[in-house]
Amino acid sequence: MSSPQDVAADWFSRTKQHRSIESNPLRRHQATVPLQAIFCCILFMLSVAGPAFAQTTALAVEAVYFFSAPPGGVHALGSEVFLQVRFNREVEVTGSPRLALTIGADTRYANFRSVLGAEGNRRWLDLRYYVAASDRDDDGISIPANALSLNGGSIRDADGNDADLTHDAVPDNPEHKVNGSLDPPPTVMQVDIPNPPRSGDTFGPGEWIGPRVRFSEPVVVTGNPTLMLRIGDRTRSANLSNVSGAWAFFDYFVEASDRDDDGISIPANALNLNGGSIKDASGNDADLAHDAVPDDPRLKVNGDPPPTVTQVRVRSRPLAGDTFGPDERIDVLVQFSKPVVVTGNPRLVLQVGDETRGADLYGASGAWVYFEHYVEAADRDDDGISIPANAVRLNRGSIRDSAGNDADLTHEAVPDDPELKVNGGLDAAPTITGVFPGNRPRQDETFGRGEFFSIGVQFSEPVHVTGSPQLTVQVGTEARQAEFHRRWRDSILYFEYVVQPSDVDADGYSVPADALALNGGSIRDADGNDVDLTHDAVPDDPERKVDGGAGVVPTVSGVFFSRLPASQGTFVAGESIFAGARFTREVQVTGTPQFTVQVGAQVRRADHLPRLRAAELLPPVNNYHDPRDGSPFVYFRYIVQPSDLDEDGISAPANALLLNGGSIRAMDDNSDADVSHDPISDDPRRRVDG
Repeated sequence: MSSPQDVAADWFSRTKQHRSIESNPLRRHQATVPLQAIFCCILFMLSVAGPAFAQTTALAVEAVYFFSAPPGGVHALGSEVFLQVRFNREVEVTGSPRLALTIGADTRYANFRSVLGAEGNRRWLDLRYYVAASDRDDDGISIPANALSLNGGSIRDADGNDADLTHDAVPDNPEHKVNGSLDPPPTVMQVDIPNPPRSGDTFGPGEWIGPRVRFSEPVVVTGNPTLMLRIGDRTRSANLSNVSGAWAFFDYFVEASDRDDDGISIPANALNLNGGSIKDASGNDADLAHDAVPDDPRLKVNGDPPPTVTQVRVRSRPLAGDTFGPDERIDVLVQFSKPVVVTGNPRLVLQVGDETRGADLYGASGAWVYFEHYVEAADRDDDGISIPANAVRLNRGSIRDSAGNDADLTHEAVPDDPELKVNGGLDAAPTITGVFPGNRPRQDETFGRGEFFSIGVQFSEPVHVTGSPQLTVQVGTEARQAEFHRRWRDSILYFEYVVQPSDVDADGYSVPADALALNGGSIRDADGNDVDLTHDAVPDDPERKVDGGAGVVPTVSGVFFSRLPASQGTFVAGESIFAGARFTREVQVTGTPQFTVQVGAQVRRADHLPRLRAAELLPPVNNYHDPRDGSPFVYFRYIVQPSDLDEDGISAPANALLLNGGSIRAMDDNSDADVSHDPISDDPRRRVDG
């Protein structure tokens, strides 16, 4: 319960507020009794009633006053007379209370509009009256005593007690004279943006901004006037959405390219009729001149939201069973909502059993960022790896979009995965878990002269190769040596053999048991353990016959688009579309061949991309990535233009590969390649919107 001193302090605070309203440059005119008398009365009441006074104070009128005098002190036809009634406590209003005004010899009524004040302090009634043609008062409007009436409504406190509506009269106010015969054009009284951003002080993408304009009297609007906003270094147009009395309301929705770190401003004279009109009821055109509204730091704009994490997952799988062994690579992907630029050395936290491990950054492409961890001897997780929430650590680096927005790195945890167990204590020698054929011949199930075939050997854990190991291949009655070509995914080695003119095998080549020979080199795991070279034989494969006398020229074994868009399945302006063709033999390129890409109704040409340049631009995880000289791959790139649009996804017609005055020839015998090939149908994962 409040003490008498508390009540007195509260009254004194309100008295200070009363005085500040009297001195307000807007000249609010109040009906009050002398302050000293009120103060003495309250002190007397407190001394008699004690603490119970705070419980019995009735809801009552504290002041009645005008708000905002008209230009020149005279209200003309249609002018809006603003009045306010202040209560001593919060009020709840129903229906349509009104306030009587004396204009000349006539009584007029200002109608209730709303209750004003911040939440917890809503104790001001807002009332309005619009001047009619017959209104005239040369001394100024006055307000009789007890002019506030319920008019069928109610004014109560939170407990349902009716308010005491008595108050003193407000005498003639010479700053509020009235002449309804005057009919000046409407003028702009106020321009502002009342709605704050949904959160903080910044409007985000697609968010609504609602500027408004108040005129000196009600207006009638035709057509589609607009209001200019200054957002950063750009001018935007807010469209008319509604007109109510003297107010015109406008809408603008934030676009992706909008950015204003200082806050929105409105230039002087920002209203544009845009072929429409703004008039009063008499048909007078409004005077649209107004002052500029300066930058408002509470109304910043950023239409380009920061990148957010959309996916975190372990991409790799154990080489054998469901358990990562010693030195096996754990590959983790973090996908963002838009392309990002990574600087420094961010890391990712992995939960391996009871220990946390750091996965190091090893690559980034578009919206994807890749991390890796090599299993240590102490790593053990029998339930499977998990990733805690918010696991990305910048580590003094940065992850940002092209506009410089820092990425939001929050994400949910990834639970234990029983298919991703870890046992770093498995320190046995690597073994061969499989030998398998690679590519197929282009024609008639037969590899011809100069054509290569590949054979893969998979190991139980990642291995390192030195020297030139070989794999024996049985071609007819002859044993041939396939040379080590490359390592793929750390635990698979590929060997290749190029068909010679004398090679013939009508049943298909085979691989004998234990065919892998070190040939002076080595194959070891990270701990230096030599691989166990034993393995089973691979039988004849009738789909991989050999005839070195056929003299087959290089042909296209497949065409493809190699990389997906950076985000949401759509290539945008400036983004690269990569296409490729694989030939049946190693080829070399001269001149400037091109590849035809169908983008909507438009035919576009992708230019030849040298292999070393392809190695720089294409991510290392790309299955078709082979930058070596004499590769069977040829790459092309097309950069999306602003006019490009394809809602079904890009495609390529049959025989899209054009020599364009250049050449594509076999490496060994310089024979011209056959560049004919099948089409690529529309790919909905690769839409285009430039």
